[in-house]
Formats: sequence, structure tokens, C-alpha cells
Amino acid sequence: MKICVFLLFAGLLDAVMTNIGIKYGIIKEGNPVMKHVIELGWVYFYMIKIILPLVLIGLFYLRPLKGRIRTLLTAAGILYFSVLAYHLVWILLYLNITG
Repeated sequence: MKICVFLLFAGLLDAVMTNIGIKYGIIKEGNPVMKHVIELGWVYFYMIKIILPLVLIGLFYLRPLKGRIRTLLTAAGILYFSVLAYHLVWILLYLNITG
């Protein structure tokens, strides 16, 4: 369950940082699917970032996640942590350049 909650908060933090980075021209969206979603509208982008982890939390309550599914969720958590670390790097670089 903790990994599902982490994915929810990581997704929200990723969405906010991506939004800020794109808004100020610091970064570009690297994921072509999410780039298309952003072109449709930021509301859809945020909806995806919120709804998918909530579905995972709901599935967890219906049937606890075990075995391979838990391993995949852990891998997703590690990947999200890496994405957040990447966001931190560009934020620090941006602040260093402009500061």
C-alpha cells in the first residue's frame, strides 16, 4: 500500500514540476504520449497523474498486490524516484544559472 501512496504523491510532484518547467521554458516533455496529453490540455495531464495511482490504491484494497505485481510497483517507484531526482537536478541547474 505504501508504494501506491508514494506513486500518487510522486506523480503529483512530477506533474507540478513538469508544468513549471515547461511553463518557464526550462524543460520539454520527454514522453511522447504525455506530450500529446499536455497538448490536449493540462487538466488531462493532471487527471492521468492522479487517477492512475488512485486506481492502484483501489485495486490494492480489492486484492492485495503480491508477487510480480508488487515487484513491478517497486520498479515503478524506483523509476519515479529517478524522475524526481532528474527534476531536482534541472531545478538546481536553473537556479544556479539564474541566481
